[in-house]
Parts: sequence; structure tokens; C-alpha cells
Amino acid sequence: MRNNRIQLLIFTLRGKLAHFRQPDTIITQATYPFPPRPTLHGLLASILGINLSTQEGRSFLDYEHYIGLSLLAPVRTVCMQMSLLGKGFISGETDFFNRPTVVELVVEPHYRVFYTGKCLHELAARIRCRQSVYHTYLGSAYCLTFPEYEDVVEANLLYPLPANYLDVHTVVPREAVAQVGIEPGLAYAAARGMPYRHCGGRIFEDTVNVLYEQTGKSIKVRLKENPPFPYQVLELETGEVIYLW
Repeated sequence: MRNNRIQLLIFTLRGKLAHFRQPDTIITQATYPFPPRPTLHGLLASILGINLSTQEGRSFLDYEHYIGLSLLAPVRTVCMQMSLLGKGFISGETDFFNRPTVVELVVEPHYRVFYTGKCLHELAARIRCRQSVYHTYLGSAYCLTFPEYEDVVEANLLYPLPANYLDVHTVVPREAVAQVGIEPGLAYAAARGMPYRHCGGRIFEDTVNVLYEQTGKSIKVRLKENPPFPYQVLELETGEVIYLW
């Protein structure tokens, strides 16, 4: 196996609440258990001050970003009824509505994010200084979060992939997994139909099903060499293996 050294930014996200709305839910607005890949891209763009609806934003989305995410707290959700106002109150119209809506929320979310790509050094500098151009939130504007810098490290790029099982300490796309090693005492789950690519505006392409362990433990998997998207598998100095995509 040939090892190459890759620079890696590590930071954490936490908050009281999070809501990553599943787009196919209407009456009850269900949430994904953790931020989809485009949501993390949007958070990075907010830190850098990039408007994703502009040409600069579309160029940013075309950059080669590799992002991994691990759970630092068990996934817990609660359903609450919220009163959501229609947008008429913004324009001064008098016929806006007040609609009670059931929303599923993630409680006390805590995630570790791994990033490598073109914007690594600028992101590292801003997060280290707790600077952000736009406000950062966990899916919905009322779920504020403030990224917490951990480190910039060097990690080994595992290529070609080993044929044996790996203990992966991040969530893993199902499309990248050849086989899961089931272990007793672990609570495996899948976040289904998560959007994969943001194309600007309200346009998204492709979906993925993402495997994770509900309490944040690692998943033992054999990985495919040729999944349908770019990826990097990295080994940290601690021996932990993470999957970026």
C-alpha cells in the first residue's frame, strides 16, 4: 500500500438544536440525523463569505472539497409543534398565515468535521479566530452554531484501499461500502436519500444513503475501490481511519 501525506483541517460543530429537513416530508418536517454534504458546503461558504447564488458561489461548489463527519454525541431527536408564519408579513400583506407545523429536531447535536481541499488554509485561519462573514447554523437559521477549531494535521492517504475490514470513524456512504461487519452491541442505522451535490439555487443532483452508528462509534466495513463519486480514505496519526467524500 502506498501512503501519501495529506493536510487535514479538523473542527467541531455543536448546538442546542439542529434541523436538517428531509425534502420529501410535508406534514411533519422530519430531519436527517446529521448535516448532508451540501449543508456542510453551505456552512463553509458562510464562513468564507461566499454567496452560493452568484458565479463565485457556483465556482466554489465546483471546487474539489473532501469532507468527512463523525458523531461526537448519540443521535437524539424530538418532535415539537411550532407556529410558522407565511412570508406575507415581510411584504406588508395582510393575508399571511400562521400555520402550526410539527418539526423534528436533533437535540444537543455535536459533530466533528474533517476537511481537505482548496480552501483549507483560509478556513483554518477564520475558524481558529472564530471569524465568519455570514452566520453559521445547523440546518435552520434558528439553530445557531459556532465552529470550534481543533487542528490542522497531516494524515496518510490510503491508496490502494486494503482488502480487509477497516474501522471507519466517520459516517460512510452506503454506495462506497462492499460489506458491513456486524458487531454486537452497536446500533447501525442509515440516513436515506441525503442530497449529494448542490448546483446552486434550489437545485441538487443525486442522493446517497449514509451509514452510521447511532452513538458515534466506528463502523467496520470493507470499502469499494470505485464508488460513483470522488473520495479519500485517510489514516490519522492516532490510527483512526476516516472517509472523506
